[in-house]
Amino acid sequence: MNLGSVSCSTETTEVYTPQVADELKPTKNRQFRTLDDFFEFYNKYAFEAGFSVRRSSTAKSKDGSETIRQELCCRKEGHSQKHTALPKKRKGIIRTGCLAKIAVVKRCGIYVITQFTEAHNHPLTTPERVHLLPSHRQVSNATKCLTMELGLVNIPTHQQISLLEVQSGGIENMAQREKNSFFNFKIEEDSENRIKHCFWADATSRRAYSFFGDVVIFDTTYNTNKYRLIFAPLLGVNHHGQTIMFGCAFLGDESTESFVWLLNTFLEAMPGRSPPKMIITDQDPAMKIAISQVLPNTFHRYCSWHILNKFSEKIGAVKCNEYYDDFRSCVWNSEMTEEFDKKWKEVVEKSGLSDNGWLQSIYDIRASWVPAYCNHIFSAGMSSSQRAESCHSFFKKYVDHKNSLLDFVIRFNRGLVHQRHQELVSTHIDANEEPQLNTPHPMESQMSGIYTRACFQQFQSEFYISFFNYRFQLMREDDNQRLYLVKKRSDQIQKDREIVYDKHTDLVSCTCKKFQSEGIPCRHILGYLLKVQEVDYLPDQYILNRWTKAANATVVKDLDGLEITDTNALVVKRSKLFHHASLVIDKVLTNPDEAQTMFIEALDNVLDKIKQMQVNSSESASIGKKFPSDVQHRYNEPKIIKAKASGKRLKKSKEKTERKRSSTRKCHGCGLYGQLHDKRNCPALNMPKDSSVLDKYADKDEDDHETISTDEDEDPSSFDEDYDN
Repeated sequence: MNLGSVSCSTETTEVYTPQVADELKPTKNRQFRTLDDFFEFYNKYAFEAGFSVRRSSTAKSKDGSETIRQELCCRKEGHSQKHTALPKKRKGIIRTGCLAKIAVVKRCGIYVITQFTEAHNHPLTTPERVHLLPSHRQVSNATKCLTMELGLVNIPTHQQISLLEVQSGGIENMAQREKNSFFNFKIEEDSENRIKHCFWADATSRRAYSFFGDVVIFDTTYNTNKYRLIFAPLLGVNHHGQTIMFGCAFLGDESTESFVWLLNTFLEAMPGRSPPKMIITDQDPAMKIAISQVLPNTFHRYCSWHILNKFSEKIGAVKCNEYYDDFRSCVWNSEMTEEFDKKWKEVVEKSGLSDNGWLQSIYDIRASWVPAYCNHIFSAGMSSSQRAESCHSFFKKYVDHKNSLLDFVIRFNRGLVHQRHQELVSTHIDANEEPQLNTPHPMESQMSGIYTRACFQQFQSEFYISFFNYRFQLMREDDNQRLYLVKKRSDQIQKDREIVYDKHTDLVSCTCKKFQSEGIPCRHILGYLLKVQEVDYLPDQYILNRWTKAANATVVKDLDGLEITDTNALVVKRSKLFHHASLVIDKVLTNPDEAQTMFIEALDNVLDKIKQMQVNSSESASIGKKFPSDVQHRYNEPKIIKAKASGKRLKKSKEKTERKRSSTRKCHGCGLYGQLHDKRNCPALNMPKDSSVLDKYADKDEDDHETISTDEDEDPSSFDEDYDN
């Protein structure tokens, strides 16, 4: 449906002047031998300034044999086309009409700068994100040569990328080898000097908790080290809707005492020591007791996915196949507690499961997991520990059960780099692109500049639907509030909602509870604001700061009043050094061997000077903590333990068939049954004849050959529903 023309022009009157060293700034009459030299110079200036470059125009000589003029401009030059309908692909608007540019003209065989416009009409990219700009994403010649060599020995592309990350300092940038006074860790040992518990959280995680620590997911079902210590990550969701890490721990067991230690340690490490509003876990009794002791004012919600996933086991495959959809609909489509109770009893009676003790037990704790009972508490749109399951699947790419504790931390941090890179990319998109609008209404334009892209897309969907689909009928009014019945304009039978307007707080609430649970106004509230109150802009009380672009822009301080800064400064410093070094290496590779000799001599000279500087400053005191690299020397190895949720992996039918077949198979070499070999590779035939060989195999039990895995590769399915049905 066409709602009128929507201008995509984002030109502003503000001026942004790059702050770079004078020697890097272009000046008129500066000369270049080639156009490549010209582009390289201006692109280097753009890298320092924080913008991206593209070629704007080129003029050829009359005979077309050479370029006599070339103009480079900011990537945001020009304007995007106007859109009058819903876009099929939600691609952001990049161009802002920026006038920054530079031009050269060829004179006497030399290219000379004749024009330079310095000012931009848009904010410039910060140093930690400048490498994401298109003109600064080229692969250097040195890297291309290396990837060709790696390809010749059949190293896969994804492993080549991992190698390049290590080479460029990817792991070291995030691992705690650099001193960081805001990196927090705590280790507890037992009476035998073995590591019993271990917790750590870096500055980035601690800062993130201060902004997004209102909802925490706590999951302990994944073993990732050779000691089988329980891995206990504490997760959340950021303003881009992405999973983030608040802290990690290894626990020696899953007792109440261990969980109390972890939760107390976690709160002590977080800025302000403020508890979350909600914590989502599985149904672990020890964990429940610990949370009630340490977090008495935090709403403890059970993971809905874990409960629903048990239906087949608890009510039987036949009943589950016939009635699971009814139970699922009852859980996810009930908005009021009375509605859920009524539907649940109807399904239980219809299915003939009134005597099922497990169904009665989960009904008794419905206030801890059913959305109709929980959605009055903010949950950031999460109802299960599904994010933890997905997070485990992601980190499996980096760690395995053979890792020592220190190996795990290093490998895990590398995975954390990738996870945080996605947040950096999303922040970059928010800063450099503007979303397309569906309507000319000022509220949509207002929120496109406030919400992050992911949150705005949710808001935009609710906003667009609210324009046409609902009508509001005043049911009653008193001195305190007004009650409206919300009906959908449709021939189909749809669920009616109720809107309550509180006159004292000037706040509207809806029975769908989307705003309370997710923090984004639902289509019913937006419809009321647009049609009944006739507002042009969304009032502040409906804008939750944790979903805005500026959600994590404020200063965070610890209990001592010191500002908590993350490791971005180190990342930026190393990135800049590596960028400049790679440019020099590219030149060396394409020049005679004398260039290599000169380059190495220059590096040796610089290295000697730096070493002298280190000697002069060797008496400087350490300014912070780092994860102790000698952990494995200071402590005895932890005992190998078994977690509650670990055990034999459920095998598929094909695996069971293969297992059964192997247990009855006879080797015609040694004559034994149940072996994992046959006559072709029988050890008894391929080794010197010795009775001890046969004795060795005869004494083995067939279960010795079984491999037990505790890891699951599948991600849980989502249970999103259209709440209008």
